[in-house]
Amino acid sequence: MITQNIIPITLTSEAQEQIRAIIESKSLPEFYGLRVGLKGAACGASFLLGFDTKSPDDDEYTLEGITIYVDRRHLMYVIGLTIDFDEDGEGFVFQPRS
Repeated sequence: MITQNIIPITLTSEAQEQIRAIIESKSLPEFYGLRVGLKGAACGASFLLGFDTKSPDDDEYTLEGITIYVDRRHLMYVIGLTIDFDEDGEGFVFQPRS
């Protein structure tokens, strides 16, 4: 298992807190991680966030104790992405690099 040192995304403290709460409330096993990537293609693509197991095409990162999986094909699209959590009803918010 390769764990990368340079993490391509940022999780705000609010997002980290919410992710840990979800992991705890769902009693997810340790081999599950936060999947960050894309769904769809071209102009219809949107960011993907969920919990999943590692696949052979994934790079694995650890940020503040949170395991993150990114499919290598999606890496160039998520580099510089900041994930935040908006408590006012928006939920997780993606802020791409500018």
